[in-house]
Amino acid sequence: MIDTLLPFLPSGAQAALRRLAARWPSRPARAEPVIRLDHDPRPGPMKPLLPPAAINDNPLQAVHEAVERDLRASGHLR
Repeated sequence: MIDTLLPFLPSGAQAALRRLAARWPSRPARAEPVIRLDHDPRPGPMKPLLPPAAINDNPLQAVHEAVERDLRASGHLR
């Protein structure tokens, strides 16, 4: 990669980069196992599904009733 950049730099910078690259320790990438032995790859158990609170459970109906109750309490709705 340095060789692709060197032609665009002045000669002093080229020499400095070459010296730096020669000093730089080349470390191989850590080889990590593909399957970690301390990790279970299977998904955990699902939470049980809860049945609806009622057959005709409508969350918007509760909001509608709360708004209507507030409007009646404030005198805006008779």
